[in-house]
Amino acid sequence: MKSCGTCGMCCKLMAIPALEKPAASWCPKYVMKTGCGDYEGRPQACRAFECLYLTAEGLSDAWRPDKAKFMIWTGREQGRLIIDVDPSAPMAWRQQPYYAQIKAWSDRRQPQPFEVAVRVNGKLTIVFPEADIDLGAEQALPIESGYDTANRPFARYVRT
Repeated sequence: MKSCGTCGMCCKLMAIPALEKPAASWCPKYVMKTGCGDYEGRPQACRAFECLYLTAEGLSDAWRPDKAKFMIWTGREQGRLIIDVDPSAPMAWRQQPYYAQIKAWSDRRQPQPFEVAVRVNGKLTIVFPEADIDLGAEQALPIESGYDTANRPFARYVRT
């Protein structure tokens, strides 16, 4: 069984409202190369977080977030994989072996397809096997994505 060990990438990349910690900054409770300095007292957001590296079978040690420089999770939205990338390595997700697997996950012809959303430095990209669609600055709006009638991928924010 995999464990977090000394990783702590979630302690850097996640926003933790209970601690007033913004995304992409180290948590004040994180002890470098050790882990959470207040593990028993950590906020609910930390307790509830599930890193896909820990839960998905078949992801080798190369996918450990502190090695890959990104973390993968599903959030609360079914059918969406979220890849949060360390701002110090913004292109890490496009390196091999990661990029080929991310593209494979984005194939909507699978029995259980995923929308793959990559977040880097406040910007959002929706990944398809044939294209990466840059949506620009991340917004607190729903996203609609898929294929148009000409079978071209699309992704856009939906303004209500």
